[in-house]
Amino acid sequence: MRSLILSFAVFLLALSGTSASASPDGGVIVFGGTGRLGAPIVKLLVDAGEHVTVFVRDSSTRDRLAGMNVEYAVGDLNDEASIAAAFDAAHFRVAIDASAQRGAKDPSPTFYEDITRRIVTHAKRTGVKQFIHHGSIGAGDNLKEVPALANFKATPGLIDKGKAESVIVASGLPYTIIRNGLLPYDPQPPATQRAILTSDISAFGEVTRDDLAIFTLDAMDNPARINRIYHAYDPALKSRSSAGE
Repeated sequence: MRSLILSFAVFLLALSGTSASASPDGGVIVFGGTGRLGAPIVKLLVDAGEHVTVFVRDSSTRDRLAGMNVEYAVGDLNDEASIAAAFDAAHFRVAIDASAQRGAKDPSPTFYEDITRRIVTHAKRTGVKQFIHHGSIGAGDNLKEVPALANFKATPGLIDKGKAESVIVASGLPYTIIRNGLLPYDPQPPATQRAILTSDISAFGEVTRDDLAIFTLDAMDNPARINRIYHAYDPALKSRSSAGE
């Protein structure tokens, strides 16, 4: 309940333009910020008065961020030099990875692990205070801990995402991992403001991207969220009949 109240408060502050988390100690860099999850996160950050930099490929469409007051760092998640340059170009206190759907057709077995390692390495090197990672329920060993996924076979992607989380935890960089299971079909409903962010890693269900964005701001600069792994779900949403649907 406390999580829900805090999240709703952050949402209201963002809509009003009042900053709950803006800080002179550095801005925020968002990976995947042009995507369907990243764009709502960026919007709330901008509304909250944060100095936001979005890491983008030169070819990425920026339509979802049209009219928003953001800066761009052009690079590629497969190019470590461009990631390093982005972190060197400005001082960031928070780095957010919302690039869970990275679009690779045939990713290598260590695709997510390698990308996460690159981001974490340079975030830590440049003094980032918190890394917020959006991951997947069922990643790695978590698949065995979720009753709703008992009949779900581990995929190479989920195994790889588990390795990526291990990289984050072992890095020594303060982190918050927010896992989600299923997203409502598009067009998605707006935030229900009834979603739950729980440390119960057996929990599973649907959650909207807008609610995940709210949880992201709730986690920022929040000591209670540091070095924790959460599952996000919304009991008000009817889950699909199977994880593979």
